[in-house]
Amino acid sequence: MKPSSLAPVLALSALAAGCGSEPEGPDLVWPIGGTDEIQPMSSSFGPRLQTSRDGVYDFHRGIDIPTVMGTPVYAVADGKVIRAGRYQDFEDVVVQIEHCDPPGPCLYSTYIHMAMPLVETGDQVGRGQHIGYTGLAASSLFPHLHFEIREGGHEKVYCVHPLRFLPTPGGLPPALSVRRTDEDATSSVSVEVEATLPGISPGLVELAVATSSRSTGEVIEERVFNYEEWNRKYTGEGDAATIDEQSLGGIRIEPAKFNAQSAAYVIAFRFSDLGGTASADDLQITARARDVDGHVVEARAR
Repeated sequence: MKPSSLAPVLALSALAAGCGSEPEGPDLVWPIGGTDEIQPMSSSFGPRLQTSRDGVYDFHRGIDIPTVMGTPVYAVADGKVIRAGRYQDFEDVVVQIEHCDPPGPCLYSTYIHMAMPLVETGDQVGRGQHIGYTGLAASSLFPHLHFEIREGGHEKVYCVHPLRFLPTPGGLPPALSVRRTDEDATSSVSVEVEATLPGISPGLVELAVATSSRSTGEVIEERVFNYEEWNRKYTGEGDAATIDEQSLGGIRIEPAKFNAQSAAYVIAFRFSDLGGTASADDLQITARARDVDGHVVEARAR
């Protein structure tokens, strides 16, 4: 296939992002508080450094909302309870609720580290209904609710970014900085991209880098890190540890530490061995980021 120009590639990516569109599905409330008011998060969806494990890297499939033990937990939408209690494939007590609102796929809200569920499998629950209380996670030093949204199925491979569905204030778009890290090589290029988002809504969902020719506009290579596709790809391989590797597919992920008091969510992506040009002066590097609110931003470097 012949390389295409950079502008159409980026334009198509922006259109695919669905800028400004709302996700299909039920109207959700927050599982802590039971209202539209956003709650502080100590971990977001995707790559992170675990505060409770001295900065160990992993891929987080939900969001963590810090609480005190015994804080009420609420159903985010009308639905049917399909799990309530302890299960082999979950850590600690869990409640999982199926929400089907055709024509979109069913969503499965998942509440983990519960102390006491107030519902049973098969119960019908309403939006904002009190379904239990938070407890203390077996692998954590502080009480919190781990909350997930699974789209199209109830297994881990279907986990998606919860902030695509929960009400958020729709704040500032991501800020990007791009720099080369390969000392002006030409045929093979290494790039570091740092993305910064407001700490109140750490909703990055995709980051991509493309190399192209400045003289012709032809794209040489584009490499994309999409949070949800990353989960589907590496969870689907059946090796639970694979997704928690910090370097995969020519991308190294370096998140900064983040907690509920952080003013910003910062994460760096290192792309290695990208295709380059015959001349360093002809090389154009473009980074693109997309967040849960549909913001798409670009930054360029040479």
